[in-house]
Amino acid sequence: MSTYVVGDIQGCYQEFQSLLDEIGFVPATDHLWIAGDLINRGPDNLETVNFIRQLPNCRIVLGNHDLHFLAVALTDRIPSRSDTFQDLLQAPAVTEIVDWFRHQPLVIYSEEFDVLVVHAGIPHNWTIPQSLDYAKEVETALQNENYLQYLTNMYGNEPDRYSEQLVGPDRWRTITNYLTRLRFCDESGKMEFDSKTDIAPSGFAPWFDFPRADDSRILFGHWAAIKGQTSSDQFVGLDTGCVWGGSLTALRLNDNKLFSVPALSSR
Repeated sequence: MSTYVVGDIQGCYQEFQSLLDEIGFVPATDHLWIAGDLINRGPDNLETVNFIRQLPNCRIVLGNHDLHFLAVALTDRIPSRSDTFQDLLQAPAVTEIVDWFRHQPLVIYSEEFDVLVVHAGIPHNWTIPQSLDYAKEVETALQNENYLQYLTNMYGNEPDRYSEQLVGPDRWRTITNYLTRLRFCDESGKMEFDSKTDIAPSGFAPWFDFPRADDSRILFGHWAAIKGQTSSDQFVGLDTGCVWGGSLTALRLNDNKLFSVPALSSR
């Protein structure tokens, strides 16, 4: 039995199947974790979600594109021109798909491997237990009867740093932004959202460049521009830009071996 963590699939179903063939994935015994952004920008979102939902040993964390799909499906949020999840919105089982996404976590932690999986990042001034607690707050907001309050207030860049004084939608939005959108921050934990390349803006650095109090490994996606490269083996980037013509990557936790398959095309 092996455990694999896969980066951003984003509806690239054919490459996803090629990657599973490459690693010799056995659904009945192997475990698969996915670091968010299962959907959007790629062509085969419904096929991707239907396949993942029927896997017996699969866990996912939510990414910003997954949350955006929920907001479009459940609120009056208008899709952007680059969104490609119309196949999900028009699926006969869209209600079940939406409910399934809504009940997924934002963070996975494994004691066996001492590994945390998140879509974007964990600020350096959060411990692993704090990260799990904060993620749980958002998960609860998304899963309870007031989930529309969360989704309608999810968008925005403010507040740009966490404070224990934050409450309600501002608190949920800030936690969500760390877990699903973070790339650069400063020493105080202030987030910077304009830069998506691998070049840090003045006064900021990649979130994984700051010293941490814990040494648990953090596996993440979201940041295709860094091509999986980080400053330390403690941090493993798994978004290698499949949807942009790069590759789709998986890490086998049992022996830390990386596997990749090339994208069929750039979308």
